[in-house]
Amino acid sequence: MSTRVLWKNNKIAANAAIFIAFFVCALVMLPCSYVLALLFRLRTPGMQRTMRKLIWLYGRTTLFLISPWVPVSISRPDTAQRNRPCIIVSNHQSFLDIYLLGAQRCADICLISKAWPYKILFFFAPAMRCAGYINTEALPLEALESLCLQRLREGTSLVLFPEGRRSRTGALAPFRSGAFLLAVRAGVPVCPLVIHNSFSVFAPGETLFTPGEIVISSLEPVETGPFAAEALPHRALLKYVHRLFRERLHPVPHKDTP
Repeated sequence: MSTRVLWKNNKIAANAAIFIAFFVCALVMLPCSYVLALLFRLRTPGMQRTMRKLIWLYGRTTLFLISPWVPVSISRPDTAQRNRPCIIVSNHQSFLDIYLLGAQRCADICLISKAWPYKILFFFAPAMRCAGYINTEALPLEALESLCLQRLREGTSLVLFPEGRRSRTGALAPFRSGAFLLAVRAGVPVCPLVIHNSFSVFAPGETLFTPGEIVISSLEPVETGPFAAEALPHRALLKYVHRLFRERLHPVPHKDTP
């Protein structure tokens, strides 16, 4: 059997195993999320935080199950946990990036996203709403900012992908300013999470996974104080963090170094 045919067969087998892992995790998570969503409608105290931890555990379990084919390594996984509440910002190469949030140890995280996950992933929408995730297209700008700041005051960290969408080439796109404006106004640190190689494993538009290692660089938190003297502190913060991402993404390492 040729090497090409052997590789193709192995890829098919790997994809079968990966899809089974996703299915098994969803099969366990969905009934739990619907029960909790029902309880949330009854306004049970602490339900949002409970659901956020359940979703984090779901992502972490999924990463464990697919690790024989898609191993994930992360430096300083407790950075966000030690600096909460904070704003976690990450580059966005693949739908896998949402699951990769389970690799870091801060479980009480609130995802800030557009409306499409609530529509396309409609079966997860009750869990997302129950977790208090924030749909940026469902609220006026002032109400959106107020709700984000409220989450931070409650001790919950926010997660944003400042590129605004998944990369279509794997290259880093310009950042939008929302995450950095929130950080400056709330006085909380920005924790950069640099994801390497998720584009190669499962790029937008692909139907099959390409088994491979994903490396996550959890950088030291960036405090907002040093940028306070700038004319536009959030823009200066944005440029600084974007430069950190560019420096870490090129070249892409096989193993991360602190």
